[in-house]
Amino acid sequence: MKFTRMAALVAALLVAVPAFAADGAAASVDFGDKLLLWLSFATIASGIFSSGYALQISLSAYAACDRERRASAFIPAVMPGSQGLYSFAIGFLMIQNASSGWGNPQAMFKVGLAGLLCGLPCLLSAIGQAKTAAACIKAINNGQMDQGQALLATGVPELYALIGLAGGFLAMN
Repeated sequence: MKFTRMAALVAALLVAVPAFAADGAAASVDFGDKLLLWLSFATIASGIFSSGYALQISLSAYAACDRERRASAFIPAVMPGSQGLYSFAIGFLMIQNASSGWGNPQAMFKVGLAGLLCGLPCLLSAIGQAKTAAACIKAINNGQMDQGQALLATGVPELYALIGLAGGFLAMN
């Protein structure tokens, strides 16, 4: 339910910001820039923080794993932490581009779009990957899955975070 509200807010903002940029009034453009930047940096931050939440889920499953199976379950347990790195990298690029393009509505729109394109997929894929990792760790613990199968299963949600990272890079170029 929270994600539906966030998606609706993002969609409304993406529709509204070009109207601010096309208006020509400096106050409206400045307000639109600040609103879009705030939302995009909040989205990037949620992408970074979701990585910690995802690690909490998967490492909890890892802690419940039998001692003799922990070596096989370690890599799937730490995989959900990667989405934070993607959001972190795009966040630095956003800061760099925002400082050099402040006052330019097109540059601010690109920065804002990059934050949304990277932050939302990282947020959602981190949570999905954590749930997948926890299920794989349970299967490893029960002897139903080996490490290779668990790596493949937990690697699939990673693709969506990588697509978000690529989208963020492309939006700023």
